[in-house]
Amino acid sequence: MADTFQKFKDSTSRAITRISVKTSSSLEKSKIKMHIESITKDVQQLTYEVGELLYALWLQGESSSGALTAKLELIKQKKDEIEQLTVELNSIDARDNEILGNKVATCPGCGAECDTTSKFCRKCGYKLQ
Repeated sequence: MADTFQKFKDSTSRAITRISVKTSSSLEKSKIKMHIESITKDVQQLTYEVGELLYALWLQGESSSGALTAKLELIKQKKDEIEQLTVELNSIDARDNEILGNKVATCPGCGAECDTTSKFCRKCGYKLQ
C-alpha cells in the first residue's frame, strides 16, 4: 500500500512540475512572439517607406540617399533582432526538454528539433509518425 501511495505521489509531483515548467515557458514564449510580431510590423513599415523613398529619388533622378541607407540599416538591425529572439525561443524549448526529460529528434523536412512523441513538426508541419 505504501509503495502504491509513493508511486502516486511521484506521478503527481512529476505532473505538477511539467505543468509549472510549461506554464512558465508559455508565458516567456508568448512575450517573445509578441515582440517578434511587433518588430515584423516595424520592418514592413520601414520596407514600405524605403520603397516610397526610392521611388521619390528615382523621380528626381537621384540614385542614392543617406536617408535610404539609414532605413535599410534599420531594417537589417530589426531582422537581426528577430533572428536573436528566434534563437531565444529555441533555447527555451531546449531547456524545457532537458528539464522534463523529453527526447528530441530532428525533423527530416526542415531540420528543426521535435519531441519524439510529436506527430507533426511544429515548424513546417512535416508528418513525423
